[in-house]
Amino acid sequence: MEDSYIKKMNMKENICMELMQKADEEYIKNNHQHTKQECAYLQQAATLRSELASMSIGEERAYQQRKLNELNRKITKVIMEVDPEFMKRYKENKQKEKHLKNGSGAGKADTGGKEKPLDESIASWFKEAPKHSFADVSGMHELKEQLKECIANAQLKNLEDYLKMKKLHSYFFIGPPGCGKTYIIEAFAHELMDKNYTYLSLAGSDILSRYVGEAEKIVTRLFEEAENHTPCIIFIDEIDGVCKNRSLPNLPEYAASITTAFLTGYNRINSSDKDIIFIGATNYPNQVDDAMLDRVELVRVPFPDLDARKRAFSHSLKEIISLEEDFSYDEMAEKTEKYNYRDIDRMVSRIKKEILKQVIHQYPGEQNAIEALKAGKFLLTREMFDKIQEDFLPTPKDEIEKELDEWERRFKKGIE
Repeated sequence: MEDSYIKKMNMKENICMELMQKADEEYIKNNHQHTKQECAYLQQAATLRSELASMSIGEERAYQQRKLNELNRKITKVIMEVDPEFMKRYKENKQKEKHLKNGSGAGKADTGGKEKPLDESIASWFKEAPKHSFADVSGMHELKEQLKECIANAQLKNLEDYLKMKKLHSYFFIGPPGCGKTYIIEAFAHELMDKNYTYLSLAGSDILSRYVGEAEKIVTRLFEEAENHTPCIIFIDEIDGVCKNRSLPNLPEYAASITTAFLTGYNRINSSDKDIIFIGATNYPNQVDDAMLDRVELVRVPFPDLDARKRAFSHSLKEIISLEEDFSYDEMAEKTEKYNYRDIDRMVSRIKKEILKQVIHQYPGEQNAIEALKAGKFLLTREMFDKIQEDFLPTPKDEIEKELDEWERRFKKGIE
């Protein structure tokens, strides 16, 4: 666990330094004039530095916070030159926020939303129906029933009106990387699009990759589009990037401004009382602002269960190779407890490479090898599977599971 922590810290530190170097190169390239691209690099570096500070303790945390403060001062200086109006708006919003409680009145803040992103960017937010539905999702039986109930209730508009129920349904999906959050959300969107819902989807990283001041405009416009295209489902992956917890130590000013814009947009669709289903997903719920968490229903997505792992292996292998008589997909599933879908994909990739190596050796000639596989002359054996697994390292999960468990306990205690 300690090695994993150090590895993660070093990786973030290296990326942070690379971004700062890119910012310096951008400054030099433009004859020592500050640019929006330079600021974008610095903002990304500050986000990483903030994460490093939150992951550290003692002297290391103090060091990271000093470095973050230096970055924030540099970002402020650059913004003052390339977009002075942004800083003016930010200071005005900070004054207004003093009179707000938990961000609930953030809708009054002016984030410059009147300046709209390019139409071609907006068009990319509207997605076609995902090809998979609930029928293609293995396991997650309780979660699927919960989401099916939401779909059924969404068709009872008159009854909801009579009961004076809010039309906005909000879900907050958490879980370790690779556990299938995006997959089941897309299946949910597929089912809703069969009911004539519009599907809007955007990742936090897509928003943050924009230039200074534009992220707030994108967030504002995204919620406007949702309101104008009801009924709709809006899915924001990596929500921790665009709704950063404002209580985090030394949070960069631009990140707090994006959070305010995000809460503004969310409050807008909430008060509109239109048929909107909002979903946010993250691997890091502790990074998300508390004012947002107060408004959503928590959904914990587990690791693939036995049935899901069996189905994943079977789906990837059954059409290309047969198994030896006393070996089964059930056994593969039993041997891979706590594997996530990414682990299974990597394992399958190694199995296929081993098959290729062995079958071409036993049946020289590409066509002969293919025919041997089709005819069931070459089989995937338990011995082959076990040997591959012996050298296979699934992604570490204990640390993030512990963090999620602890966060979920605090979250549930806070709402009791």
